[in-house]
Amino acid sequence: MSQNQSNVPDLAEFEASTCTDSTRETGTGGMSIIYSANGKRLALNASIMNALSQPGSIQISYAGHVLALANFIGETNTDYKLKKSGKTGVLYNTQLIHEIVERYELDYENRTSLTFPVIGTEERDGEVIVFIQMTPRVQASETD
Repeated sequence: MSQNQSNVPDLAEFEASTCTDSTRETGTGGMSIIYSANGKRLALNASIMNALSQPGSIQISYAGHVLALANFIGETNTDYKLKKSGKTGVLYNTQLIHEIVERYELDYENRTSLTFPVIGTEERDGEVIVFIQMTPRVQASETD
């Protein structure tokens, strides 16, 4: 970087920025639901995939405002196949996505993606269960 001082204005001539610093709440999220005209899918981040030992499929159950994910929850639960996309697991099942969106009354009017935080994990009968708080934390693709 050249230090040609003859073309540089005196710092006293500069005006300070008047904007306030605002930061978005950040976090690793956990589970994202993409709901757009181009497709509907559920994505699990690397930490969930690792907690579940890189599953090829998962089962899902609901209680209140919490969703549970595990390799195996019970005999009556459906096995949903996951596809790998890098370190992320992706579940393509439009019917399931509609069921989750309706159950938790998720609003996609001004966005295509919502991300939900992991609120805990628990081991039961040798199976790790990941609990997701179904109140969105990160809202992506918002329009102004």
